[in-house]
Amino acid sequence: MDEKTIQRIKKLQTLAERGVGGEKDTAEKMLQKMLEKNGIRSLDELQSEEYEYTLFSYNGKHERKLLVQCIYKVMTAAGDRRYYRSKGKRQKLGIYCTKAQKLEIEMEFMFYRNVFYEELDIFMSAFINAQGIFPADAPKEGFDKFNERDIRVAQMASGIDKRTRALMLDSNERRL
Repeated sequence: MDEKTIQRIKKLQTLAERGVGGEKDTAEKMLQKMLEKNGIRSLDELQSEEYEYTLFSYNGKHERKLLVQCIYKVMTAAGDRRYYRSKGKRQKLGIYCTKAQKLEIEMEFMFYRNVFYEELDIFMSAFINAQGIFPADAPKEGFDKFNERDIRVAQMASGIDKRTRALMLDSNERRL
């Protein structure tokens, strides 16, 4: 079993045993949920190197790509990472892995999926700003203070090419 997985579970277990207040409760719930969801009755079961077929769910092409990358990270470059799609099961990806690997893949995917959607929100704001998708009479207010998010949006927007419909129409006419 992957040493990182063991360490994460031990940290959760330690927090569940010795944590304070809400931290302890949250760690207990996360540990129980993780173990129950994966049909694990004791931490000793995680030591098993027995492979079983596991289906992972995703939503859309971006999540699929992210899931495949998380599987690659956990299973390593030298590991067997053949993916299977079950008939009739849309947006599910199957792979043979141990219970510990399954747990690690789920934790990685859950973490990076949340980060992805946070960053996607920032990208959307940057895209709207870079393209100038505002009405002509939109108020243009000056900012006295920029927060960290505003600065990230501005930096990201500066790297996006501005495109207009007029340029798109001109390029299409030239092709004809």
